[in-house]
Amino acid sequence: MTAGPWSGVRVVETSGLTSAYATRMWAALGADVIVAEPTEGHVLRHLPPFAPGGHGTDASLWWAFFGQGKRSVVAPPGSDELARLLATADVVITDVDLDGDADVDGVGGVADGDGVPVPAHDGQVVVAISPFGLTGPRRHWKGSELVAWASAGIGYTLGFPDRPPVCLATPVQFAAHVTSLFAVNAAMLARRGARRTGRGQVVDISMQECCLALAPETGVALYLDDRVHRSRPGNRRAVTRPWGLYPCADGFVSFLIIQPAHWRAMAAWIAEETGMEAVLDEVFLDMHVRWEVSDFIDDCTEQLTGPRTKLDLFIEGQRRGIPTTPVNTVADLRKDPHLRSAGFWRDDEHPVLGTFSSPGAPFRVNHDWWHWASAPSLGQHTDTVLAGV
Repeated sequence: MTAGPWSGVRVVETSGLTSAYATRMWAALGADVIVAEPTEGHVLRHLPPFAPGGHGTDASLWWAFFGQGKRSVVAPPGSDELARLLATADVVITDVDLDGDADVDGVGGVADGDGVPVPAHDGQVVVAISPFGLTGPRRHWKGSELVAWASAGIGYTLGFPDRPPVCLATPVQFAAHVTSLFAVNAAMLARRGARRTGRGQVVDISMQECCLALAPETGVALYLDDRVHRSRPGNRRAVTRPWGLYPCADGFVSFLIIQPAHWRAMAAWIAEETGMEAVLDEVFLDMHVRWEVSDFIDDCTEQLTGPRTKLDLFIEGQRRGIPTTPVNTVADLRKDPHLRSAGFWRDDEHPVLGTFSSPGAPFRVNHDWWHWASAPSLGQHTDTVLAGV
């Protein structure tokens, strides 16, 4: 295996959920990522689900994934060990805890009058992640996953039109991981600049701004002006039909029918399978007409999808040139022949979990850059790392 592009760079992570994916990616690309953990361990070590029958700080499946490739050092906040460790870092990634306790004030033991972290040495890059950024009237506000979605306006668009807004119905902390991707991109650019100039900088990452930048429904000025009202569309888009999720024999399938050619193929399929030949009328080529009679189009589509499996619908829909996608479960993805052929899944050995599968590289290059290692046990590298600082 060749050395990764970030070999020789030391990244010290003192944050929780919002940088976990960023630092995992950095470690996979060759950086020496050190997680400075409190005595009780990183927050991900205590986040379920846990391995069946597993217990202790190494049993969390979250830690097993996000801790891959990193080194663990027990260096509690405010300790001399943490200060020594931070002084050796090329990059420090820290955050404001979700309960509002700011780690950023203690980076390197130095902060300016506004609590903005100051790099410990001239070439150091400090990435500070917080709910609303380090400046402005909301810089001291507390945050969470739900606060990020709500404050960015995304929560308003999630759910069904006749019901209140909802949050993302998963435990994946998606806003934290979206923020993490912005953080790693910004940090890598800042580190590249530091290599050229010898000067580091502070990178200010706001969870609200990251989510707002990502969301077309709330991030476009036309909608922010309230000139176009964006309602909650449920699981089907309020633009035309069929567009969204439709029930089938073993789950759901997605259709995206916009172009006239797509509708011609879809209408022919519906007519063949259900006998509903009315859909063949040329008037339905207009996507706006299909939206006006969405209940009728939805009913015809559900008559087609209801008896079939999502795999059957996917194969036949693609054969007909119709944008069709099954709504996969994790088990479906694990068995997916395309992902298996691409070598996406990889097996990892873990002292508590045994052999388990996890996602591999999110992109591929011509060089063998990716480095994989099991998530460390709590404090596994404390003595080795601190002996050198």
